[in-house]
Amino acid sequence: MKEYDKKVNLLHLVETLGMGGAEMMLLHYTRALGTEFYQHYVYCFGRDGPIRKKIENLHVPVRMGPRRASIKRPINFGVSHLALVKDLLRFIRKHRIQIIQSHLGHANQLGVAVGKLAQVPTFPTVHNTKFLDRRSNFDPRVHLIKAVDAVVYRIADQVVAVSQEVKEIIQEMYGLSDYKIVVVKNGIIFGNSFIEPADLKREFHARPDTLKLIAVGRLTYQKALEVLVRAVAELVKRGLEDLLVLIVGDGEERLRLEDLILNLGVGRYVRLLGIRHDVMGLMKASDLFVLPSRYEGLSIAMIEAMACGLPIIASDVPGLRHYIENEQNGFLFPVEGHKALAERILQLADDKKLRDRLSHEVRETFERNYDMRKNIAPLSLLIQKFVSETQIFK
Repeated sequence: MKEYDKKVNLLHLVETLGMGGAEMMLLHYTRALGTEFYQHYVYCFGRDGPIRKKIENLHVPVRMGPRRASIKRPINFGVSHLALVKDLLRFIRKHRIQIIQSHLGHANQLGVAVGKLAQVPTFPTVHNTKFLDRRSNFDPRVHLIKAVDAVVYRIADQVVAVSQEVKEIIQEMYGLSDYKIVVVKNGIIFGNSFIEPADLKREFHARPDTLKLIAVGRLTYQKALEVLVRAVAELVKRGLEDLLVLIVGDGEERLRLEDLILNLGVGRYVRLLGIRHDVMGLMKASDLFVLPSRYEGLSIAMIEAMACGLPIIASDVPGLRHYIENEQNGFLFPVEGHKALAERILQLADDKKLRDRLSHEVRETFERNYDMRKNIAPLSLLIQKFVSETQIFK
């Protein structure tokens, strides 16, 4: 990258700092771009969370801006939005922000609007295919959001998609030209390949021969973790009882999952662990990674599982089917098909040679495709292009 007189002041705009995939990618973007040419800033206008400390440990300032009121209270919603826009504009001017990269829906909408007001190039980043969720087709707010997104992505300076598949979907959905969207493929910086496996024997009394499954993600409708719980009940019914299933994450579906686990009588097999800071250690101690999502972008948890060499069983949805080659580096099963998922788990439980082969293939997939130090190049070039153009026209 060209050496400028000063570092590029880059603002990352997010709504939350929880342990979601987009928030984790913010961390990896910051690490991959580095600090030699960039002064990073993070502005969050919603819920605080554990990612904040990880970002601050990289010596990146984090600003917690005013939170928005609920849209169910329109007057308060409008007033809070004005306060948020005013605070964000003041922050941009104070720190002489040159580029804004926003992450996910509300942040993308806010980022593009404020970027236009401040005359700062803005790159809204599309992390998943949530717009394919058909649950709320009769909710007028959903159609309003989609209409707003269509305008936002058309007037944005550039749109970033986390995979070629996501690019093609939003291109078709919003009528965007090919040059408008840049793919910056998700990845991670796997800096410590010597992460110790977690001690599952001490924590969960797991025996060496116990089949250990792990799923990682927010406990939401999107992640469909009830499908995994139902699959466990099916496995037990079919005689596989030496089994431990770890579900890492938290969210609004936790109570429903707890009730389902209780009603199906699988509490001795399924553990809801909440937020953990040793996820890759848990992965390294597990045998299989399960991702039963209803929709995805390019899952960070899946990439972490690949880095750990974990065979992957994933739902056959956009955002997963292009990255899991069935029976080559993992298995696919039909969306919401808990019996098919149970069948895949049984197949791998009975065949260690197959597990070992998939483990080798999935690790090679990671090394070829998901090293963020390589994948960051298109974003770095994009920033360089817009900063150079801004300097020319000033």
